[in-house]
Amino acid sequence: MLGFVVKLPASAAALVCVLTLAPPALAADTTDFERVAPPRASGEVSAPRPFNLVGLRWRGRATPDLELRVRRARGWSGWRHVGVHGRGGSDPVWVGRARTVQYRLSRRVLGLRLHFVAVGKRRTTARAAQTTSAPFPYVSREAWGASSCVPREPPSYGSVKAVQVHHTVSLNDYTPEEAPQIVLAICRYHRNSNGWNDIGYNALVDKYGTIYEGRAGGLDQAVIGAHAQGFNAQTAGVANIGDYSSVGASPEALSATATYIRWKLGVHGQPLSGPVTLTSAGGSASRYAAGTQVTLERVIGHRDTGKTSCPGDALYDQLDEIRALVASGTPFATTSARVTAALADRRVDYGEVVLVTGTLAGPDGSPLAGQLVEVQVNSDNAWRTARRITTGADGVFATDLTPAKRMYVRVRYPGSAEVRGSSSPRLLLHLRPVLSFERPPRRGVRGRRVVVAGRVAPRKRVVTVVFQQRVGSRWRKVGTRAARTRRGRFEASFVPAFRARYRYYAAVRSDLDTDRGASELRSLRVR
Repeated sequence: MLGFVVKLPASAAALVCVLTLAPPALAADTTDFERVAPPRASGEVSAPRPFNLVGLRWRGRATPDLELRVRRARGWSGWRHVGVHGRGGSDPVWVGRARTVQYRLSRRVLGLRLHFVAVGKRRTTARAAQTTSAPFPYVSREAWGASSCVPREPPSYGSVKAVQVHHTVSLNDYTPEEAPQIVLAICRYHRNSNGWNDIGYNALVDKYGTIYEGRAGGLDQAVIGAHAQGFNAQTAGVANIGDYSSVGASPEALSATATYIRWKLGVHGQPLSGPVTLTSAGGSASRYAAGTQVTLERVIGHRDTGKTSCPGDALYDQLDEIRALVASGTPFATTSARVTAALADRRVDYGEVVLVTGTLAGPDGSPLAGQLVEVQVNSDNAWRTARRITTGADGVFATDLTPAKRMYVRVRYPGSAEVRGSSSPRLLLHLRPVLSFERPPRRGVRGRRVVVAGRVAPRKRVVTVVFQQRVGSRWRKVGTRAARTRRGRFEASFVPAFRARYRYYAAVRSDLDTDRGASELRSLRVR
């Protein structure tokens, strides 16, 4: 084995965040940084701050055996075997707070780099941030800080025929306060080091029995993850936070894992036990070539389909216990509610209020009264809850939104013990920017500059002002000015060449946030 040591300096500012149900102010506190690892038998690399998670990446598809340990305040941790995927990188390892990492490789690799993630501390426990928008409490993406790990692209959807169990190879002595930080750090590593779209797992479970929402796109949806190459489009992945190579998962973790799996299989209309046949999509990290049909249990370990030791020997030996808990537990409701939603207007001006209405009914069509529904919006590839309202006696609900940008809107019913949750189809709400002139000039003099000024909301970088002249019975464009804005204000000028009737307006192009917008036409008579 080749050995390397990386030492980090002691100086670093404390990073503090609060875990709440609102998006935490975490972006400035969560950082990724890398250091080149020296290509020699031993060496030292300094990093600018302590770190909480570390992994390795390199060029090519080499898959060496890799072990890693860290030195913390109380000394060195034990050596841990780290999983390696076929794209030139290792799994991430949560280490708490460390300043030195040592690793051993069974062979040399090219372009070796260490990827670190440092996250801020939280002052409340993950349990305090749990919500219940499935028939069990869980920590949403919003609560664990996914606003600091925005997906690169919208989610893709497949099917869920089985559930794969993983472990994260993190140190096991983490606290409840650290668990959400671990999820965020893994997400950052998967996205920024592995180059994936988002966190690879559909759900995660900590040793205290808390369930965390994983990859964006809907906990109840068949979101394609990046947890098991060759089988991502047919399975869901749940990762146990910790290293379960030699130590088994806690009873709380096993129960929570089984709860998620039982619910997930039921949501997708699958039996809770028995065999299922999956077809491999192949890949260098898959045990099976593309097109190979494999018959497996409904609950499997990652090693059953991948070239890996995941989920660790100890947790793999506990899969029968998880299967028994899945099969013997109280099944969740398998009949879905019906949710409808409508927007009073799908195209509104910035600052306007739009009414959202709809109905909630049971599987038989009868209204569901007194039930909490969530009005959710999506403008950056992630759903967030904007309103929570209660249905009336007739199952009807209504609320309003004041959109700040173009967005999708849907209404989600979390479900109950008797009725499974459901969501309405998504509705696209268009938003037009508002442009107006300040004291618009109505008269001008030939050959003298006419200055027009105004405002645009929401703020845009550039506003285009168009001048037109009346020629015969038609209007002809005679000037276009691109005006840069400052705090939403713009100014442009034009020198009319003739005594004639003119008119002008301001416009902005469509972008990611709003549709195209234009002001009213203003008349200008030049003498």
